[in-house]
Amino acid sequence: MAQSHFVIVGLDGLRADMVSPETTPNFLRLAQQGVHFDQHHSVFPTATRVNIASLVTGAYSGTHGIVNNAIFEPAISPQTWVDLGKYDVVDAADAYYRGQLLCTPSLGEILAGHGDTMMAISSGTTGSNRLMHHKVRTLGGIGFSAHGIAASYPTDEAETVITKFGPAPAMGMPDSARAEYITDVFLHHLFPQHRPRVTILWFSDPDKTYHALGIGSPESLQAIQAVDTQLGRILDWSQEPDQADRINILALSDHGHVTVRDKVAVHEVLSADVTPAGRGHYTDQVAVVPSLTGEIHVHNHDPKLVARIAQWLMSQPWCGSVFTQGQNEVEGIVPGTFARSVVGNDHARSGDIVYIMRTDDERNEHGLPGSCYDDSGLPLGGSTHGGLSPYELQNVFAAAGPDFRAGHINPLPSGTIDVMPTLLHLMGYPIPPSVDGRVLHEALSQTADAPEAMAEPAMYGASDPDSGYCQYVETTRVDQTVYIERAWIEA
Repeated sequence: MAQSHFVIVGLDGLRADMVSPETTPNFLRLAQQGVHFDQHHSVFPTATRVNIASLVTGAYSGTHGIVNNAIFEPAISPQTWVDLGKYDVVDAADAYYRGQLLCTPSLGEILAGHGDTMMAISSGTTGSNRLMHHKVRTLGGIGFSAHGIAASYPTDEAETVITKFGPAPAMGMPDSARAEYITDVFLHHLFPQHRPRVTILWFSDPDKTYHALGIGSPESLQAIQAVDTQLGRILDWSQEPDQADRINILALSDHGHVTVRDKVAVHEVLSADVTPAGRGHYTDQVAVVPSLTGEIHVHNHDPKLVARIAQWLMSQPWCGSVFTQGQNEVEGIVPGTFARSVVGNDHARSGDIVYIMRTDDERNEHGLPGSCYDDSGLPLGGSTHGGLSPYELQNVFAAAGPDFRAGHINPLPSGTIDVMPTLLHLMGYPIPPSVDGRVLHEALSQTADAPEAMAEPAMYGASDPDSGYCQYVETTRVDQTVYIERAWIEA
């Protein structure tokens, strides 16, 4: 039998409730032909670089160490956060951490160790592209970015692509032209030239268009249709007679979105109310790394100052869930907070306090539910992600090919962290003990020896009796893998 190949197609930011025959006919065709994972989950924070790291490591953010889209490391960047959206920053951070920016083995590393090749092609940020195979410069493989030769590796292959196809089109909203461009590059050059065992082909839309113009806007619907069209081309190619018995197509999104309805500059109100705080750098003893999910770093982890700030956060009308270092498996060290481990985000790089701007079910002008406070440069009416609302946590996944069942709806929850161990299982390679995800046995074509599994729901609460603040998290466990369903507060 021919060796199986796996092509992972990233539909960045696609919400599960925006899949329809009108917007995503090709995704639905893939799901109908193969397996539809209709209870698919992001990991927390629901951010692209976090979930790409989880995709290639099979691990939660607190295991692989990419604790948010940006990390706080003054030794690398003393004046602001470390922006992992830039390939050169990813390379510099990996050098600083002595090759351990990802603290667990990644798919590219494992494949290289078995003599296989991995390829990452992207129209998204150069940092996300590099995180897909962050050892590409030392272990080999292909990393091609639509942002140009400098962000791609190896250089001579990128130069060949530019000579053959021309430079990538400028980014648009929708980003349709670049989606078509990287699909052309994959179908007509990079795959036939290199035949990698695993390819990640990542579209920047609908995420980019959502951010700027909002979920449900006419442009965002066009963006979904455009990337779905390219998925259709890839699906058609995979079913050509010389490909059909060896190509598996996996299409997924990394997170959903919610609409920005109000803005708060957290470092400013924190400075006014409690203690001086810098935006991305220490002012006196406190630094805020802002976003929908933000982090507060306290110099020397001063427990009294951590408690003061956390208690203040829980009193703010714009603040949602709050997490601190755990005093046990559920409760944080500050009363009313959850332990960061409850949401898989407990790592030495995590903030002393991890907080989420408040979200709700309010509908935007296009009728789509889910809105939030935000602390970024995004416009009101645009959309964002990173938190724990179901609109961010519930994303999409379908897979078809010789290694997957046909015409099957998966009955169990699944998540970003399950893709890597499932692929390793299918390739017959050992799964590292660092993996938090599970093999999706129930979705595979060879299921004779598949262990039975059940979904076990759970709900956790934490409260501060002095302020009346209460927060909750709902999860589902399958075997040892935990999927977060939602979190909310009552105050």
